Amino acid sequence: MVSGVGVAILIVGVVVSAPAGRYPGPVMVEWWSILAIAALAVLIGFGLAFWLPALGGVILTAGAVVSLTAVFFGTPVRPS
Repeated sequence: MVSGVGVAILIVGVVVSAPAGRYPGPVMVEWWSILAIAALAVLIGFGLAFWLPALGGVILTAGAVVSLTAVFFGTPVRPS
């Protein structure tokens, strides 16, 4: 159940961050595309974990790590 809530929050975060996706980040230019693909991988891994727990867990974890990396290195910042 906890992983389902995490997946839902990630998907909502991707949708909410979509307007900022056209702006390049400080380190990653195409950060939003990477975030969207990683969120899709998390969603696939979550569904796959019901039938193949090990493989689904690995895909879910990899997608989560990549999405966190995209957010950390790519989110646009405004100069003060």
